[in-house]
Amino acid sequence: MARKSQLCTVSETIDAFGGVSAMCAIFGGVPGRFYNYKAAGRFPDYMHMRVYVEAKARGLNIAPELIGMARPSAQGALRLQTAE
Repeated sequence: MARKSQLCTVSETIDAFGGVSAMCAIFGGVPGRFYNYKAAGRFPDYMHMRVYVEAKARGLNIAPELIGMARPSAQGALRLQTAE
């Protein structure tokens, strides 16, 4: 199965890491935590950098919106989104 060039949803990202059990092993916590992230369609702010670092280490390309960043502007720079 070919890997998508960019993971655009929380569900795709969790699956790419190997599923909920794998996410628990990597980040700690209970499965319900990651099922809640899937249901909400977003990772909480405190997980953004952790998910980004682990994804990069595994060669996964995550959409900027999933880790608290906006899409690149016309100038190509990424900017942080403020917490709501």
